[in-house]
Amino acid sequence: MRVIKIVFPFIFLLLLSCSQSAEVKKEADKKIQRKAWVIRVKPDKLEEYKKLHSNVWPGVLKKLKEVNIQNYSIYYRDGLLFSYLEYTGNDFDADMKKMAADSLTQEWWKLTDPCQEPVETAGEGVWWADMEEVFHMD
Repeated sequence: MRVIKIVFPFIFLLLLSCSQSAEVKKEADKKIQRKAWVIRVKPDKLEEYKKLHSNVWPGVLKKLKEVNIQNYSIYYRDGLLFSYLEYTGNDFDADMKKMAADSLTQEWWKLTDPCQEPVETAGEGVWWADMEEVFHMD
């Protein structure tokens, strides 16, 4: 009986650590999708666009997180905006539809969209044009 009292805590800890390792592995296996787009910013709207993004509405930021977006950045160079984000969900298209259906996000886009215009090579009806990832290093 004494051996059981001594060995049981060790077995319990071993099982607990295996369980936690499985959870950590499961989280690590969740694939992050990196997404990037490009769009043109109208020269006369650049300062307005920068001002809007210096104080993004909290509700818009909250919605971005709710639809599994993290590490989101927008860069500017020579009339172009480059957008990069990491998506951690399981259904990007469904999450983007949720975001597009959000009334506050729609109001935000009413302010930002007039500042932008698609690049010439964007497809018909495409606003932000997808970019191809040619290199990545973790």
